[in-house]
Amino acid sequence: MDYATEGMEVLPDAIQGHILGFVRSARDVASCSCVSKKWKEAMTQVRSLYFARNVGDEQGILPDLIVSRMVLSMTGLQELIVYCPFSNVSLLAWLKHTKGTLKILELRVDDLGEKRMGNSSMNKLDCIALSTQLHTLRLWGVLLTNTPPEWRCFRSLHTLEIVGARLRDSALCGILHACPYLTNFTLLGCEGIRVACIELERLTNCRLDLYGAGDCIISIIAPKLQTFEVQGASWLRIKGNHRLNHLCVANNSGKVKKLDVGRLPELQSLSLRGVHWHWEAIHTVLQSATELRELSMRVEFCGDADKLEPFPEIDFVDFFNSHPKLRSFEAQGAMFAAVANRNSLKQLTPASVIPCLEEAWVTIRSPLNADHKLASLEALVRCSPRLRRLHIRLSQMKNCEPVADEFFFRVLGLKFRYEFIKIE
Repeated sequence: MDYATEGMEVLPDAIQGHILGFVRSARDVASCSCVSKKWKEAMTQVRSLYFARNVGDEQGILPDLIVSRMVLSMTGLQELIVYCPFSNVSLLAWLKHTKGTLKILELRVDDLGEKRMGNSSMNKLDCIALSTQLHTLRLWGVLLTNTPPEWRCFRSLHTLEIVGARLRDSALCGILHACPYLTNFTLLGCEGIRVACIELERLTNCRLDLYGAGDCIISIIAPKLQTFEVQGASWLRIKGNHRLNHLCVANNSGKVKKLDVGRLPELQSLSLRGVHWHWEAIHTVLQSATELRELSMRVEFCGDADKLEPFPEIDFVDFFNSHPKLRSFEAQGAMFAAVANRNSLKQLTPASVIPCLEEAWVTIRSPLNADHKLASLEALVRCSPRLRRLHIRLSQMKNCEPVADEFFFRVLGLKFRYEFIKIE
């Protein structure tokens, strides 16, 4: 038998159906349905359907009609992804047809691009209440500025992602109330939130990327929380006991005033980023996180008032003694300058050691106090017996070129002495 020429026709019907069940793209499903009657019947058992943004453009047919025709022909659809435009009437029909089998739903609602007032997403989002068996829900371009959607309790939903949304505090509260068993919760590129209270008993992973003035207030009660990333929060509180092992706090447009995260006995990765932080917020979290393996501090300025101020001096020896398990360390600009101070280096002894450090990134933006900075770099190398890579980034020194050139050549000399140093 010539398998090369016979192709899939030589396979048993059950195996053909199993293979065709992995076809996802609506275009491919339509093409396969035209091959033969047997394949057309097999395509009704597809488990996942994906409709791209441009569905129907070539044929000049409304996307609604194409999606409806295909979805309503399916017998056991488990995943539905729709990026093309659709109406709430069509969505209602799709979800009624698939309510017993649908586990994953992803919709590009696109209401942010339309000039409508109020809750323009409401009718579409209300339809989702029919899909009571959902495990994963992803929504794009949602507009919820007044009341939350009329959802009952989603007992099976464990992953909720909302991308590019405009919503108010009350709407977010209502959404979370209808999804009490979430383990993964994500808001990406969302605006309009000022105060968010997240209380989810099973939540383990949470990511919040909030647009605006960077003055959001976030409060979380999640005893099983392990990973948390937030951008745009000015005040963050994680209440009670938790199991955080990764924490990332960033604020690109505002200032971080307070971090109240309690004890961090299991935290292994910490990232602090932003332009302006209150020193107390940084100091508090560094004191609590003594078991860190990875630490990244990319903060430009300090100060508890509106005035941008340099960081207070940080004792080099005490800092690394307080974090003896550090394997990866990054300090940028003013933060490194705070470590590279004259008084700090006086505490160094031949016995000083950073036992676990393997890789470090240091950004230097000014050649001022060059002796202290070079001494700190050399101390970092000398005290780290396991160090295998040191990245030194030199930037923003154009206003003092002669001094910057001299500083660069001195750093270059350090590189010649230690081959694992990389200058960027």
